Parts: sequence; structure tokens; C-alpha cells
Amino acid sequence: MSAPSTRTMPGARTRGRISRAGQYGTEISTLLQEKPGLVYSSLWGGDLEAFVLQAAPRGLMKDRLVIFSASDHVLQPLGNRMPDGVIVGARGANGQFAEPSPINDWFVAAVAKAHPGVNPVQPHYRGAQGVLAVKTAVEKAMAANGGKKPTTEEMAAAMVGQEWDAPSGHIKLALGDGHQAIQSNAAGRTKWDADAKMIKLVDIVHFAAECVNPPPGIKSADWIAEGFTGAKCN
Repeated sequence: MSAPSTRTMPGARTRGRISRAGQYGTEISTLLQEKPGLVYSSLWGGDLEAFVLQAAPRGLMKDRLVIFSASDHVLQPLGNRMPDGVIVGARGANGQFAEPSPINDWFVAAVAKAHPGVNPVQPHYRGAQGVLAVKTAVEKAMAANGGKKPTTEEMAAAMVGQEWDAPSGHIKLALGDGHQAIQSNAAGRTKWDADAKMIKLVDIVHFAAECVNPPPGIKSADWIAEGFTGAKCN
């Protein structure tokens, strides 16, 4: 069987609500005419919401594979207007992709208490991840300097190569000589849950951090071209 034809949507980003987001009528018409077997887009936020609201009624998302690589945050506002079967990602194991753990259970409960009706998604997880990174660095720096308030330089030094647990899983500053983080990733399919009145992610697949990031010292493009040499996948 030959591979399906593929069409990539532009990844342009604009500001504002759906009413001010991009108009994709021309691109949708082109895709409907070309009839690709797979449509991929890295659109996010209001742009992605606008694209789904314009494309779904015209049937673009039927009878073909649709992939949105950074889209978990639009599932709640779109609700059942997001078609079933769309493959989505969250730039990490964020939101519904986060695996059960004490810290994730605490985080989800804390968000629910502070913001009733809000399901934490990628931005919430990223914010928590950053706060916990700083907390870990402060504790490491204070342990090294006798418990004193760390200087900026001590904080920066403590950050290099550090690891910490976040609601989305274990984070490691493993690349770029200890300055670039890696973490696990995941993907799943959309499925409207009428009882819960929300989109649930099903058929979720998780990928270890070392499976989706190149080894130290190798550029991502070179790693892909070489066939993912050294990838450590479950």
C-alpha cells in the first residue's frame, strides 16, 4: 500500500479571539480539491480554533487523517465542534496526556479548586514546570552555599544539568551542555464524551524523552536524517 498524500497547513500565528483569527477558506478549498490522505498543521490558539470551525463543516476532516501537533488547549473551548478521530499533541505529556502520579494528582486538584470547570492543559503545565524548576534550583544552590539566599550566578550554576519532577513527568536539562531540557511526549485521538460533555483523548501513546530527542551533541535534523540513531524507545 502506498503512503497517503500529505498536505501541511501553514503554521502562522495571529493575536486575538476567534473572530479576529485567520481566514482559511482558500487553503481549505485547495485541500478539498487535492484530496490528500493526511493533513498536518502546527496551528494553535485562536488560529487553530478558527481553522477547525471553518474546515469541519466543509468536510475536510472526514475520511482522512488529520494531525494537530499542538492542540490540546483548544479542545475545551471547541467541545463537540472538534471532530472525533483527530490526532492531537500537547508539546509534551501535558493535560490529559500526563500519566498518573502524586504530583499530577495534586496539580489537577489544585487547578480545579482555584478555577472550577477548568481542565489544566499545556499552558498550565508549562507554568507549573517552570516554577518547580526554579524551586529545585534554589534548593540546590542553598544546599551548596550553606543555606544562604542564592545569588543570580549561583542560581544559574545550579540550573545546569538539573532534573526535577513536574506534573507532566520527569524533566532533564540534558542537551546543550546542560542548558536544554528534554521530556516525554505523547499523542492521542479525539473522542467526544457525551456524558462528561468534553473531548476525551483515546488511543494515547507515550514516548520516552530519549525517544523523541536527539542524543547530546547531535542536531535534530542530522538525527532524523540518520534514522534516529541511538533513540531509546519503550
